[in-house]
Amino acid sequence: MWRKNNLKNTQETPTVAVAAVQIPLTEQQAGDVQYFTDWLRQNAQMRDEYADNAKAEQYREKAMSPTWSKGKIIYPFCELHHTYNAITVATPLEILALLGLLLVWGIGLYFWGIPTLIITMVVVTFYYFIIMGMMFRLMLRAIETQPAEKIDNVVVKSIKSSDWPKYTILCPLYHEVVIIDQFAAAMNALDYPTDKLQILFLTEEDDHETRQAILNKHLPKHFSIITVPAGEPKTKPRACNYGLAIAEGEYVVIYDAEDIPDPLQLKKAVLTFASKEPDIACVQAQLHFYNSRQNILTRWFSLEYLLWFDMVLPGMQAGRLSLPLGGTSNHFRTDILRRLGAWDPFNVTEDCDLGLRLAGMKMRTAVVDSVTEEEANPQLKNWIRQRSRWIKGYLQTYLVHMRNPWRFFKPQNFREFFSLQFIIGGTPATFFLNPLMWSLFALYVYLRPVIEGAFHILYPAPSFYVGTVSLIFGNILYIYIYLIAAAKREQYHLMYFAILMPIYWALLSVAAMMALYQLITKPHHWEKTNHGLHLKYMNAKNAVKEHSAVQVAGE
Repeated sequence: MWRKNNLKNTQETPTVAVAAVQIPLTEQQAGDVQYFTDWLRQNAQMRDEYADNAKAEQYREKAMSPTWSKGKIIYPFCELHHTYNAITVATPLEILALLGLLLVWGIGLYFWGIPTLIITMVVVTFYYFIIMGMMFRLMLRAIETQPAEKIDNVVVKSIKSSDWPKYTILCPLYHEVVIIDQFAAAMNALDYPTDKLQILFLTEEDDHETRQAILNKHLPKHFSIITVPAGEPKTKPRACNYGLAIAEGEYVVIYDAEDIPDPLQLKKAVLTFASKEPDIACVQAQLHFYNSRQNILTRWFSLEYLLWFDMVLPGMQAGRLSLPLGGTSNHFRTDILRRLGAWDPFNVTEDCDLGLRLAGMKMRTAVVDSVTEEEANPQLKNWIRQRSRWIKGYLQTYLVHMRNPWRFFKPQNFREFFSLQFIIGGTPATFFLNPLMWSLFALYVYLRPVIEGAFHILYPAPSFYVGTVSLIFGNILYIYIYLIAAAKREQYHLMYFAILMPIYWALLSVAAMMALYQLITKPHHWEKTNHGLHLKYMNAKNAVKEHSAVQVAGE
């Protein structure tokens, strides 16, 4: 850890009161408490000495200014970076390159049909093989290392400093009346000095119901209801940009309406920044679900998140690859986020895009071992809308960052290129290819006597063996990784459903088709996810328990 060499020796072993019991700190814990206390004090002194209010005001004025784009005035509440901006889905050069590739493939099919098909299947087969190898390597890295920064709860609670930096929480809300009680309670439960806390409820101009529901809560003064001026596109990143322009905190974080973060998460994020090198610009908390048992869809969704946050992201971080951020619970240094140009309001996975832009500036992301509980989407139609938006955003991000492919020829940009091709671009690509490959496999199984000869032509021996390994070992590997991820989090009840994940993958392909359609027809449309669906389930479950209790009492 970067800070270990800077820890001061502690002569006495302090104690901390936990549940009214005095527990002595270990030498390491006492050293950590001393280091963090000193860091907070020095950081506060530097903040007071070098505070640049004029710079913040200058950013605010620029962010609130209108921008002329595509023949009309818009208010994105940020400075649009045309290099990394999804207002144009694909540049003319990208469209030309895609059409050229399709033309070459079509000409090849027309004049050299069989060789062209063979080359196509060889490329697809080895692409799957590379993806499988990448996942295997990420799994090994995740198992071998513990890249998530662990901040001891006892250490956090032992720090009595009054020098905590000011923190701004951005809460983008749109038609969230159903879940506002749960969300307000979660924000109230955060363990952070309220005089250093600014919580902004960002509501859209036409969402009077959510504003009224918040007003009815009579929340403390560090909560503020902000009305985002009407404008296009009506997206979460645009609302967050508006909040960032008026943010007062040295650090800023986003929480979604259904989030229930670890109460100590803000402090843990600050201490993670203190523990790491200065090039850490973002601290990403882990995301898990509180309703994973609701139905089979929530179980699959939970397994997917366990794979992503406990295996893929830790493996990518250990390999120092570019991390696509999660949509919530990412903590930023406010000044760096403003320097980056905030979020792209036209990208529907603004978090993924921002993670790559951070890497492009040679800034890194750390993962902290703190969990935010979210709602796993329990309704199929709602899940497909949510998933299609995510996949559409990955496609947007891929196209945006491939506008200047020549920069990836530099050796220092290889890791960024790898993340872009095999994570950002590769994830939706597999969703599109899977139905084709499954169909070919089904044909081979059921019509083998008829088409076996054609398959042997289409798949030369090396390609056939590689494809067979990918089919058998690849699928087993993926299911095994799901099992490992569930075991790491002691979510043993999910392990039984890992064997059924291929059904979930088929649903992802359906969402991908919808994403591609929307990318062409309405690229900036934000598919609203309905939150609070678990509450009906919980209310029904509690009603059954109460009814059972009454019956038992009557007997």
